[in-house]
Amino acid sequence: MVPQGHRILEGAITGTRRLKAGCRYVVTTDVRVRAGATLVVEDGTTILIQNGPVASSEIRHAALIFEQGSSLRAGRLYIRACTAKFRPVKRADNGGVWFFGAYRSAEKDGLSVTAAPATRASSFTAALIAAYYLGHPDPTGETQDPLEDDRDGFSLMGVGPQEWDVAEARSFHSGDDGIDLTNSQIKLQRLRVVAPAGDGLNLSSSTLQVARSLQVDVTLTSVFDRDIFDLETDDGPSYVEIAQHCHVDICGVFGDQLVLTSPDMPAPSNADGHSYRFKDFLRKSPALVFSLNDD
Repeated sequence: MVPQGHRILEGAITGTRRLKAGCRYVVTTDVRVRAGATLVVEDGTTILIQNGPVASSEIRHAALIFEQGSSLRAGRLYIRACTAKFRPVKRADNGGVWFFGAYRSAEKDGLSVTAAPATRASSFTAALIAAYYLGHPDPTGETQDPLEDDRDGFSLMGVGPQEWDVAEARSFHSGDDGIDLTNSQIKLQRLRVVAPAGDGLNLSSSTLQVARSLQVDVTLTSVFDRDIFDLETDDGPSYVEIAQHCHVDICGVFGDQLVLTSPDMPAPSNADGHSYRFKDFLRKSPALVFSLNDD
């Protein structure tokens, strides 16, 4: 039975669908916003994504997927994990939220997009997208199936600067990396990542620009290979560009084989597992974190 004030989101979303702030919407399988469709989300709306394996889902977990050529129009959107009884839960065991663009071809975790910027561009607009306990960790047993691999909470694939107009993103307690960009280039005014199970920011041949505030808390735990920045270069370099006067608050292991260019931020240690901490404004100039051919 669906609790009062909740509605199930299911199947494919086509045309224009409006989600109202007075209702909680529940994703129980993989829900896809199709090409040409627009999801309009009233300010303050919450979407719940159900935890646990889902046999009917293409990715075997419930997920919200914006396909190439789809649109999002939102104010502040909150996306949270929930139980089978639709109660918010502090555990990540779901497929997360995905945004597919047409800027570049991309592939990750068994899903892929093919570049088509002239004909199938996406359009994602929001004041805020906040994700809580999205994604899922590695299975306990060995597997070669990419659909069984760990999954990031907040994923962008092939999304370009003309497709992305989201001012702020937040990711809390994701099942793997806090936010993952694959072959994408976007700008955010504010980005906050707190306590991901994996890396804070994972970029694969992507560029992320942050203008006003960057907060990444990857405080040291017993988990090995968990960094603030993980910049991969499978199809080209990766860059994190942080604007002058941006407030930066980052904590954790900086990342391997990375270059930091900044007169404000101290150089990270080359020692394995060394904790890095910086909290201040970039007063002198912008900062650049990048990897050209290593990760």
